[in-house]
Amino acid sequence: MRKLVWSGVVLCGLLAGCASRQDVGSAPENPQPAEAGAEVAAPTPEDARPVEAAPAEDEAPFPVLPVQPLVVTANPAPKDAIILNSARVEGGILVLDVTHGGGCAEHTYSLAWDGALQPGADGTPVANLVLVHDGNRDRCKALLRAHPRFDLSAISQRFSAQSGKTSGTVNLALADQAPVRYDF
Repeated sequence: MRKLVWSGVVLCGLLAGCASRQDVGSAPENPQPAEAGAEVAAPTPEDARPVEAAPAEDEAPFPVLPVQPLVVTANPAPKDAIILNSARVEGGILVLDVTHGGGCAEHTYSLAWDGALQPGADGTPVANLVLVHDGNRDRCKALLRAHPRFDLSAISQRFSAQSGKTSGTVNLALADQAPVRYDF
């Protein structure tokens, strides 16, 4: 009987602790302290949205992450777990939609490339890209979504150097995604 009561107390404590914590998105980076004597407004649904993702047309607006350069390295390899939901090219920028766990530390994203353009099955060159996610040892369980953006100019420059053409098409190959067409 004692074990049963103790188990019930522990379970209730766990459930109460989990229910009091909201695991959606991440907290604002620089919350504004309330001034002395000022009224504090009740939080709105907009206050609960994640802050590290960029908007898609059908989503809530999130701050836009800065465009990062493509990292050219001999042996690109992934680091921390991440789910790549989609990829698209806007101008010379690759925009990714990613999901991963976390919520207690700042996450960083980089896009690595070995610098080679492989011949594709249809004759279109292929750049094999690797998304590198660094969660900074974040063990929290919130489901975070982000839209990191990467400058593709290194690929168009390599294409131009190899082919002598200033415009062309390269297929961008990312893990678990259909190739994304990059026209420049």
